[in-house]
Amino acid sequence: MTTRMTDPVATTFLKDVRHPLLALHRSILDELRTRHEAEFGVVSPGEFLQIVINGSAYKWLGPLSTLIAALDDVLDSIDDKDATPDARIDMADAVTAMFGAKGRNAAFDAQFLPMLQDSPEVAIANGRVAQQVRAVMPTSMPAAKD
Repeated sequence: MTTRMTDPVATTFLKDVRHPLLALHRSILDELRTRHEAEFGVVSPGEFLQIVINGSAYKWLGPLSTLIAALDDVLDSIDDKDATPDARIDMADAVTAMFGAKGRNAAFDAQFLPMLQDSPEVAIANGRVAQQVRAVMPTSMPAAKD
C-alpha cells in the first residue's frame, strides 16, 4: 500500500525541488552544448536553443523540460482559488517518479544516465534533485521478525 503525499508536504517539496531541477536542466544543456560545439563548431545561445527545440537528437530532454514547466504552472497557481491540492500532489508524484527508483522514463534515462558518468556538473546537480526526492519518499518498513 502506497501512502499518498499530503498537500502541505507536496507544496513544500515542489518549492524546494524547483531550483535543483532548474540547475540540473541547465547543467544538461551546458553539457549538450559542449558536445554539440565539439562536433559542429561554436553556435550562439539562440542557435543552440533552436537546435534543442527542433532537433530530434534532443527530444529525450522533453520530459524534463515539460516537468519543469508544469511544476512552474502549479507553483504559480498556489494562491489561485482554482488550484487544487490534488494538482500539487500529482505534480510532486510526477517529480518523484521521474527521479525515483520506479516509474522512470526509459527514453530520458537512455541519454541521461550515461551523462551522469561523463559530467561531474550533471552528477552534482542530479544529486541535489535526488536529495530532495529522497526526503519525501516513504521509507520501507523493515520486515517483522518472528
